[in-house]
Amino acid sequence: MNTQSQTQLAEEISAVLQQLQHHWNRMDLKAMADLWDTSDPHPFYLPEEIEQPLRDWEAIRAYWDQTMAMIPRLKMRLWDLHAAPLSDDLAWVSYQFHWDAVAEGYDKPVGADNRAVALFRKLPEGWRFCRYAEAPLAPILYMRKLYENSVDPNFS
Repeated sequence: MNTQSQTQLAEEISAVLQQLQHHWNRMDLKAMADLWDTSDPHPFYLPEEIEQPLRDWEAIRAYWDQTMAMIPRLKMRLWDLHAAPLSDDLAWVSYQFHWDAVAEGYDKPVGADNRAVALFRKLPEGWRFCRYAEAPLAPILYMRKLYENSVDPNFS
């Protein structure tokens, strides 16, 4: 794939991810689902907070519904997008994101940085997710960031 085609791929995938960010920020489940290839009989969705991947639409939709019920407000931002073509209609994508949420059971808002990898399929309506996994940092890296972020600003 030439440089122009790779740039175009990255721009097209970025546009989908910007839509994802917008839909999450509005808590719009229906619009979020529209960014997936829902004709795929074997989806794969692995968010960081569950143990086993979700491998069918019923389970994925149930997870999204439960998330929407437990988190009345969420905001995310994305960066560091990398898209690599695998074929004319498949692309491997990685990116990083930060989320902040008001969540049931927490007294204060919570948030975290995370990484994601996804397989995208090109459909007539554009690129759509077909496989997705979040890849959080290992606990030791989270702890290091916690300690680094806890240093007083005037410490020298």
